Amino acid sequence: MKPVRLVAGRSEALGYDARFDYIGVDKGAWHCLCSGIPMICAIGDFDSISKEQLIKLQSATEVICLPKRKNETDSEAAIALAKDRGYEQIYLYGGLGGRMDHTLANLYLMLYRDHTLVLEDAHHEIRMAKAGAYSLQKRFRYLSLLALEDSVITISGVAYPLAHRTITTKDIFTVSNEIIGEALLTVEKGSVLLIQCEDEKNGIESY
Repeated sequence: MKPVRLVAGRSEALGYDARFDYIGVDKGAWHCLCSGIPMICAIGDFDSISKEQLIKLQSATEVICLPKRKNETDSEAAIALAKDRGYEQIYLYGGLGGRMDHTLANLYLMLYRDHTLVLEDAHHEIRMAKAGAYSLQKRFRYLSLLALEDSVITISGVAYPLAHRTITTKDIFTVSNEIIGEALLTVEKGSVLLIQCEDEKNGIESY
């Protein structure tokens, strides 16, 4: 079964990738429709699009309308839907940036509920790495690792390799590394936040 990409509101730059199935989430479903990205369905309360846009969505794909007053976020409901339909690899695109509460809520979904969830946008890929070995494909310029608990890691194929290094939740020296070869991360103990990212194309340099 293919992985599924849940397309949230901040997804204007997203293009179609045939390796994924797609579910539109609220305004993200409209972006999919406008970009010619085929969806298996769309879900949300659709308070971010017009009634006319919603009607066009309903004529193009299955639409699951949620109440505007609810305990779950649209992204949370979309993840539950994807799981109900049998997807095990779930990517959430367009759920970073914008409102900080929504960004943190999506991070919380990954950290405390759905550890295999991957968060993406045009400049970031964020995932959780628990104990194990990971072959890292270069997506963006920078690679950062942040400990979620006291952890021991080894990483090679990067500008700043580490061997059996303990990192704690207070450490940030593992920010802004770069993949330069066949990168391999081994989390020997603990768990880390694995972030690949790049600067937005606006001339701003890294800190």
